[in-house]
Amino acid sequence: MAAALALIPYTLNHLGGEAFGVLTLIWALIGYFSVFDLGVGRALTVQLSQMHAAGRAVDAGATLRAGMLLACVAGLLGVVLVWLLAPGLANHWLKISPALQDDARLAFSIAAVGVFPTTLASGLRGGLEGLDRFAASNLSRILLGALIFVLPAWSIYVHGPQLRLVAIYLVAGRFLVVLGMAMQLRVSLFEGGTGFAKRHIRALWSYGLWVSVTGIVGPLMVYGDRFFVSATVGADQLSLYTIPQDMLLRLLLIPAALTGALLPRLAAMGAADATRAYQQTYRRVGVAMLAVSLLAAALAYPVLAVWISAEFAHSALPVALILCVGVWMNSLAAVPYTLLHAKGNPRLTAIFHVAELLLYLLALWILTVQFGVVGAALAWVARVALDWLLLHFAARRLYGV
Repeated sequence: MAAALALIPYTLNHLGGEAFGVLTLIWALIGYFSVFDLGVGRALTVQLSQMHAAGRAVDAGATLRAGMLLACVAGLLGVVLVWLLAPGLANHWLKISPALQDDARLAFSIAAVGVFPTTLASGLRGGLEGLDRFAASNLSRILLGALIFVLPAWSIYVHGPQLRLVAIYLVAGRFLVVLGMAMQLRVSLFEGGTGFAKRHIRALWSYGLWVSVTGIVGPLMVYGDRFFVSATVGADQLSLYTIPQDMLLRLLLIPAALTGALLPRLAAMGAADATRAYQQTYRRVGVAMLAVSLLAAALAYPVLAVWISAEFAHSALPVALILCVGVWMNSLAAVPYTLLHAKGNPRLTAIFHVAELLLYLLALWILTVQFGVVGAALAWVARVALDWLLLHFAARRLYGV
């Protein structure tokens, strides 16, 4: 968030509104296609936490190796898919001006390569958290998050406003972070040898398949709206939506930190301890994020006015205020979502998200056509409200919490 506050004005100023809108799409492409880890990251967290608690280090090493093989294969498939989509995104679907299309097409094609390290990072992070190594996991998150904003600004400073070079820097930065994460896990990766059994693949696959459904649908509902907004109102209006959205979604690092630490513990806890931990976390998230969301709403206009411009703040304020409500509800939804996954029930969250996606696309289409970027924000908040309610009542009914 600090990197974004410091560097987004510089990047926006030098790229211009439309090219910056395309850059936000590149961020979304690289970030969204972490779904190609096939749910391996979350599956590794749950299974390794159970093995770690039981002292089964050799089995944990084999599971980790199986998971990283799945992540590699899935990442390569993701690279191919995004590379095939790149020409259509740049030339036809996103209303990018002709002068920018060639640079955007090259940038999207380069961003496709970034799917591979993103997928590996997801698997490695799941391994780190499953082995209770949150310091290394969080350091990688910090680096990946900061480099999204630092590297485009550096590329523009050195080479000028060329999207394809920005994309190269972003991809190279991800590879370096992944290398560092792999070094952190090098001992665990080779614990007990270099092989693994089919049962390790099957266990990860049976859990990860449903997680991957959520992984595909969930980020699509978080970041996919910007592609729809670009196609509906044009890339030149996209920054009014994506800048407040990117900044406010960073606030979800608070519930993400709490529930990320909670997941491996819930997976290894008995029913009574899990209920106490769940209720305590729910209260903490609810109170903390209500205060944070109210503060963000109060500061939205002055911060945007000083940070970007008064004109931008005036236009983007309605979007920011609406999204503040959604951020609070989305943070609450993270707690029952974590409980369902920890107790081996990712199928239910996947079913919820598929159903929500259909309703969300309909609402997004109707509201964006009618109200532009404000309509897109309203549709997003309606979707996260529904998600929160479904997850809350599912956790209550299934586990009595």
